[in-house]
Amino acid sequence: MALHSVPFSAVRLLAGLLTCAAIFLQHLIPPKVLTLRPNAALASSLYGHQNSAGQPSAYWVDETQQHFHCDYSPTDPYSCGYTIALGADPTLGIDLAGYEALQLKIRYQGDAPRIRIFMRNYNPQFDRSPDPGISSKFMSVSIRAADLQKPVLVKMNEFSVGEWWIRDFDVPRIHSAPEFTNVTSLGIDFIFHGSNDVRVESVALVGARIKTETFYLAIIVVWIMLVAWEGFCKIYQMYAASQLASLRIDRLLHDYKNLELEKQEFVALSTTDILTGILNRAGVQQFSAKLFSAESAISPVGVLLLDVDHFKSVNDTYGHDAGDHVLTAVAKLIASNTRQSDILGRWGGEEFILICPQLPAEHLLSFAEDIRSRVREHIFESPNAPLHLSISIGATLVQANESFDSVLKRADLALYEAKYAGRDRVVFK
Repeated sequence: MALHSVPFSAVRLLAGLLTCAAIFLQHLIPPKVLTLRPNAALASSLYGHQNSAGQPSAYWVDETQQHFHCDYSPTDPYSCGYTIALGADPTLGIDLAGYEALQLKIRYQGDAPRIRIFMRNYNPQFDRSPDPGISSKFMSVSIRAADLQKPVLVKMNEFSVGEWWIRDFDVPRIHSAPEFTNVTSLGIDFIFHGSNDVRVESVALVGARIKTETFYLAIIVVWIMLVAWEGFCKIYQMYAASQLASLRIDRLLHDYKNLELEKQEFVALSTTDILTGILNRAGVQQFSAKLFSAESAISPVGVLLLDVDHFKSVNDTYGHDAGDHVLTAVAKLIASNTRQSDILGRWGGEEFILICPQLPAEHLLSFAEDIRSRVREHIFESPNAPLHLSISIGATLVQANESFDSVLKRADLALYEAKYAGRDRVVFK
């Protein structure tokens, strides 16, 4: 008995209406909110420095209103600030990984052009100090003081880990990303000297009760199941009616070709760094998998890991837009001084990788030095002001039957030594 398309159309129509209704209603679901201030259950405190007269640099104007004053003098050894403890134990905090943004309402008057919002996340893997509060991962984001005239929404992905914390606790790169699974404290401090008057009116975490990715994944799964069911029924119908089956097979072949074309476009997009236009990490790894295979090995092969020195200071001083502009310019400068056979990619953040087939060690070093000096001599234009930058380079040569991971570890070690030796240099290992 042949199956008709009317039931399929009805089911698709019903599924489409339900999908539209679900998408519309999803936006009406109120977000989940975790209020940290005002919250009598969470203690807040000030920290700072006492001057020679015994006066603290930070003091309460009205603690009940969370109103405090902070004088950060150039002679002070460290800044002053405000902290909300999220747990009585410095090792036990709150899991904020399910929240998407930090909502702040702060009244500020003072000299600082920006203030810093920070969080500390305790992870026993990094507990390398008798005081857990010190070894907790320090993550921060700076906010323009002018933006505090109205409530501010800070996305969690805006927070970055302090370079000083990574350096002081010798944290490997794989663990240097922000994490919010056990946040023990949240606070405000100042990176510019001056007088600061602050009143913290409200601090809250907000997030979707149902993550957008999960919501749309569920819709996709339902539609996949629906399409699979419909496909199974139509296969049976094609089996029963050979003429109709032939027409539908032709249509499926046509759709398959279109999907292949789309797949090729998506592959190209997935291997390209959106910011700089060069290969991203996935693209470099795809190339290296071919290069390091036994069938296509080309010897000798040089590998360079290049890292922009003091790049965080560019972001902190001029903003992330200027930082993005500089990264794009650095990638363009390096690309313009490489050979056609070389493979350049952005390995992550301000770090680039350059794979150079058929380049001996003596030529590899002179090639790396040439790139380093060109970056050093180049004046980088930014939206704020021209910049002079330098790069550190870790160089190595691929050995016989060596894996890409092994080569990369050696190049990374060489880059670390270049950084440790004072930056703006090439180290070969």
